Amino acid sequence: MTDTSITNILAKLEGKINRILQIQAFKLMYLRIAIILIISVFSTFLVAQEDITYYLPDIEYNPAIPTPESVIGHQVGEWHISHDKLVQYMEKLAESSDRIIIQEYARSHENRPLLNLIISTPENLSKIDEIKATHQKLCIPNEADQVNTADEPIIVYQGYSIHGNESSGVNASMLVAYYLAAGQSPEVLNKLKNGVFIIDPAYNPDGINRFASWVNSHKSKHLVSDPADREYTEAYPRGRTNHYWFDLNRDWLLLTHPESQGRIKVFHDWKPNILTDHHEMGTNSTFFFQPGIPSRTNPNTPQRNQDLTEEIGHFHAHALDSIKSLYYTKSSFDDYYYGKGSTYPDANACVGILFEQASSRGHLQESVNGLLSFPFTIRNQVVTSLSTQDAAISKRKEMLDYQRTFYKNNITDGKNSSIGGWIYTDRDAYKLKRYNEIMLAHQLDVYPISRDINTNGKVYRANESYFVPMEQIQSKMAKTIFEKVRTFPDSLFYDVSAWTMPLAFDLQYAELNKSTKTQLELGQKLTEPQTIKGNLHSSDQTYAYVFDWNQYKSPNALLATQDAGLITKMTHKELDIELVLSGKKQNMNFGRGTIIVPLQNQNMSNVEIEQTLSRIAQENNLNIYALSSGMTKSYMTLGNPDVAKLNRPNVMVIVGNGTSSYDAGEIWHTMDQRLGYPLTKMEIGDISSSSLRRYNTIVMAHGWYGTIEEDQVKDISDWVKQGNTLITIRGGTDWAANKKLIQLERYKGKAGKDKADKYQPYEVHPVRRGAGVVGGAIFETKMDLSHPLSYGYSDNILPVFHRGTNIYQPTKNPYATPLKYTSKPILSGYIPRGFDTKIANHAALTVHRLGGGRVIAFQDNPNFRGYWYGGTKQFYNAVFFGAEISGRTME
Repeated sequence: MTDTSITNILAKLEGKINRILQIQAFKLMYLRIAIILIISVFSTFLVAQEDITYYLPDIEYNPAIPTPESVIGHQVGEWHISHDKLVQYMEKLAESSDRIIIQEYARSHENRPLLNLIISTPENLSKIDEIKATHQKLCIPNEADQVNTADEPIIVYQGYSIHGNESSGVNASMLVAYYLAAGQSPEVLNKLKNGVFIIDPAYNPDGINRFASWVNSHKSKHLVSDPADREYTEAYPRGRTNHYWFDLNRDWLLLTHPESQGRIKVFHDWKPNILTDHHEMGTNSTFFFQPGIPSRTNPNTPQRNQDLTEEIGHFHAHALDSIKSLYYTKSSFDDYYYGKGSTYPDANACVGILFEQASSRGHLQESVNGLLSFPFTIRNQVVTSLSTQDAAISKRKEMLDYQRTFYKNNITDGKNSSIGGWIYTDRDAYKLKRYNEIMLAHQLDVYPISRDINTNGKVYRANESYFVPMEQIQSKMAKTIFEKVRTFPDSLFYDVSAWTMPLAFDLQYAELNKSTKTQLELGQKLTEPQTIKGNLHSSDQTYAYVFDWNQYKSPNALLATQDAGLITKMTHKELDIELVLSGKKQNMNFGRGTIIVPLQNQNMSNVEIEQTLSRIAQENNLNIYALSSGMTKSYMTLGNPDVAKLNRPNVMVIVGNGTSSYDAGEIWHTMDQRLGYPLTKMEIGDISSSSLRRYNTIVMAHGWYGTIEEDQVKDISDWVKQGNTLITIRGGTDWAANKKLIQLERYKGKAGKDKADKYQPYEVHPVRRGAGVVGGAIFETKMDLSHPLSYGYSDNILPVFHRGTNIYQPTKNPYATPLKYTSKPILSGYIPRGFDTKIANHAALTVHRLGGGRVIAFQDNPNFRGYWYGGTKQFYNAVFFGAEISGRTME
């Protein structure tokens, strides 16, 4: 047979095979379509037909108490509850039941109410203040023994959906509240008799509403389970976060937002014994409950806390077994960072419990475990809410006794500690006041010192400095707030590994030993933050007004002055001025960056200027001084070339896909809530040469910016060259360097390889990979105080919050790196071995010339989580003073 004949036969055979395969492919396709249609019809039937016994025990319920369906108009799980409907139901439930007291404890940024439902027997509610007061005694060692724990109800706080797009929790809250309000079984009655249950149905109203609107508006009549459907792909910034795109589950300790501030007040008013925090995780997961990974528990947490968590976990396992739900524990999640809802309680004599349910992220989604319906996710949250109540009642006396012992041990541990306490101060009165507000919110004992003391070469002035003792009932909270941690039992962290708050605020502070503590003279314990007032100090013959840049609210005062239409100037030199205050001459020093408001050429009368600045001084809690001459004691005149006219910044931040909504939200929050500036947020897709014209300052937050087109890169570059300011932060800096907008060289040094580590077992891969991550640690930097980006600081050491392993070389121009990591930079937190040596003396902030403009490139986030007060001033300096940086000092 010839080669040609063979080829023809093979070709015919190939054709037949292809036709067979095509027929089979069509058959498979039609079969798949049929299956999907069947699933769709079945799933629609499934969701629509669920009744309340799918979620709750089939017991007798009081018919006078409204079910969720009777008020909101649909069965729970058929639609995602909007916040207004949730409030409507909870108010109706409370109105109908004598087992409920409903209270509003805060308002979200979007003015939505945050509610607590306090649920117990009518008898308990009639004496609820007495119950609360008795329960509080368990936290006071010299009163705790007066409480008979055999007779007292346990306090259980159950909170839902702090991440708005983890909505099975908030939907479950209605069913849990209904069960307690309407249930008639002996089990329910026993719970109510022996417990007070605080239901917090919606930790994050704004995010919950944003997400519900998204998924409900994309829901099909015949449910679509395809993960690619738009229902499951939320638009930026997604519903996880609050109004300003913050993760509220990182804010329990930091208290940046009203939701957290209100919740922490409720927490300490009640001192609950158990607090639950209901979340969701990836669709292909199952159900998690704590305890988490044992080696990643915060060392300050007592072992008894973890033992109780595990004992309570048996109740969850039994409940989930009964409905045949898959679950796991002691994996994935940890109890390290005290700023989370499941971990903050652990430092406060309470057992915090995290629940993580695989998320449908809509109404029905395919997963590796089969179809995951929204009702199924809600049921697991309800079942474990009830199992928590079961555990609380079963272990009531044990939990109450643990609370009493916890606070007694805190006093003992504080007394036996080598640490006497911590002393701190700051010349910025507003920043110090805000810090004390947070300390008091966490119930720490804070004392002003009544006599000056010198320690570690630093002076702490009487009535301007404060002391937090280690020996107090909140010793664990005090320790975690003030301590610097450098040793860790594990190298992996679910969140940050450091949060030392006085470093975040850039306070002057020191840890005192017991002998130094005895040298202190203390005033009365603070019960509320100190009062600070601002005033305008006038003069008989006013030439100009000045205020120092060293106060946190100085930028607010500058912006308000500019918005009033007044000409403002700034001095690059220090001013020594003789003032007459209260009839006495006084020499005062005003630092670089001091703001000057001359009377010359203003569009107001002198009287109007005085009235305007007096109002601004009072509103911003700072002092403004009238000068009678343009000459100063240092012979620096106010008409000197070193006094620069300031233009009001017109600022825009780039947002949208390709940027981190967290970091962009922090900038928005800082500018809007802190500064009072109406910040423009522009989507990446809207960037063009014409859209940029109205701005003189653009901020690029952390992100990867992969969606910016090359013509948009040119538009941004051309805009900077026209004399404008581009501020880049972390990933924004990486983008600018990669696009050659700035000359910034990445450090390429490598650590030496250990041959013994060449071969490793497969199971250690995640651990070793994670050990090389800098997830969040605090580093020490040194700043050039003469540089405009450092104006307002008096100490050249600045703590920064660092993430990631990118390191950049200092600029070749020695003046263009005004902030560097020090030679021994790590202050607190976990870093991979040798990373501190690599990053030492490298660039933390650089300034670059591009045409007639400039790029100010931050390596770290100066506004981290809204509590990094120490870095915010540097960010403001970039906004207000960026245009005044000399071009000769830029790279």
